[in-house]
Amino acid sequence: MEHVLTLKVPASTANLGVGFDSIGMALNKFLYLEVKVNNQSHWRFHHIGPNVDELPTDESHYIYQIAQQVASKYDVTLPNLDVEMRSEIPLARGLGSSASALVGALYIANYFGDIELSKYELLQLATEFEGHPDNVAPTIYGGLVLGYYNADTNVTEVSYIDTPKVDVIVTIPPYKLKTEDSRNVLPDTFSYKKAVQNSAISNTMISALIQHNYELAGKMMEQDGFHEPFRQFLIPEFEEVKSIAKTHHAYATVISGAGPTIMTLISRDKSGQLVRTLKKQFENCKSELLSINESGVIAEEVYQKH
Repeated sequence: MEHVLTLKVPASTANLGVGFDSIGMALNKFLYLEVKVNNQSHWRFHHIGPNVDELPTDESHYIYQIAQQVASKYDVTLPNLDVEMRSEIPLARGLGSSASALVGALYIANYFGDIELSKYELLQLATEFEGHPDNVAPTIYGGLVLGYYNADTNVTEVSYIDTPKVDVIVTIPPYKLKTEDSRNVLPDTFSYKKAVQNSAISNTMISALIQHNYELAGKMMEQDGFHEPFRQFLIPEFEEVKSIAKTHHAYATVISGAGPTIMTLISRDKSGQLVRTLKKQFENCKSELLSINESGVIAEEVYQKH
């Protein structure tokens, strides 16, 4: 019998308008990993499907690099592994593909290195690698998660809000937008007045989400001053998607993560009609209806006969 670790790792959307680098939500779109020990002298990666076909198959692979760093940190040696990888999450589109791969790598190192890391420790490690918790926290825990990473102490604190009772529509453009390029358009500083203003908008948005007041939460999301005003010109479809969503009474349309994916929050009774309209209007994009993931990573140990 051989042990096989199967992982189902959710996608995530970050920022939620004004929650820049601190608020994220898990989505029901997944990275699937099947991992087992091989009798080779190296790791082997087997990629299935369009979202992973351009990834390397040797040890320059991101999952290999992260897993080895974790093993080294905890002074364990990982066996050589076969990793089969299939993903519904497009790369470099603002849906947390790198966070999902990172979290997958942590689970692989934890399992095959027999390290016994708690979820709290997995979150701390993930945030150390990423630099902020907005994608990795919901990926690990599921739901809507707020977090703060203190770079001085290397400690991440998180808080949870009830999962919003809404549908999510993502409109995914055909082009990539690297986080680095998306970050380069952001200002280095804010005036005190602007910082206070954005803090007030963010506080009000969070309070509205807690109260399930989606009209108010959406109004606040769309008044973000931290990243959207600087990034929206990188996404030609943004304004039109937002305008169409408004005519369907959507709560909010925002950039997902660093973009270029555009995310709309809308009531469940109106979502179908809007997604069909967007599909017709933006034939070059992929518009789809998603629900919010509440489980986080699902890891299972399976036994296979030789």
